[in-house]
Amino acid sequence: MSTVAEIEKAIGQLPPEQRAKIRRWMDTLTPQPAQGGWPVPPPNVERVELERIEAEIEAEFPTLRG
Repeated sequence: MSTVAEIEKAIGQLPPEQRAKIRRWMDTLTPQPAQGGWPVPPPNVERVELERIEAEIEAEFPTLRG
């Protein structure tokens, strides 16, 4: 088998329990999206530091704000 179509056809011919086993295996290969919100916890950065970083970026790249 060398094409997706051939693989899909072969999987379609398997008994249901073997198809389910392949599905479970494939699910482990695919990263699952986070359930709402940030995919990782947001950083704990104080507002003053965020404003300092924003000012530094604005000074370096003044054309980013329109």
